[in-house]
Amino acid sequence: MLYRSLSIVAAMALVWGISTQAAAQAPVADPKADAISWQKKATDTRATVMGVAAELEKIGDQGNAAARGMIDDANHWVAEGDESTAQGDEKMAAADYPQAKNAYNMAWNHYVRAATSGLTAKSMLTGQ
Repeated sequence: MLYRSLSIVAAMALVWGISTQAAAQAPVADPKADAISWQKKATDTRATVMGVAAELEKIGDQGNAAARGMIDDANHWVAEGDESTAQGDEKMAAADYPQAKNAYNMAWNHYVRAATSGLTAKSMLTGQ
């Protein structure tokens, strides 16, 4: 039980840390570096989300309709984030760095939404 609550707190802290780090950074003069930075933020946030998803897979929805809805919502936002990441990858390949940055930023936002939904579902199911 304590391990689960600590993992929830750690995951929430990681998502919060990534989000505040992203918000606190000043504009980068190099558009390519800026795009790469957002690409990394999106990738790191997705990895956190997938960790929460793995824990939810083990737990299951336990017949809880509200938790099932949050899990479905998290899956939806991961798919949206993956789509935005693919768009960012296309823009990076075309050296359209401002548009790549925008796509990766959108992916990051989708992954944050997925993390929020996943952590809410986990809290519903574990009581923590």
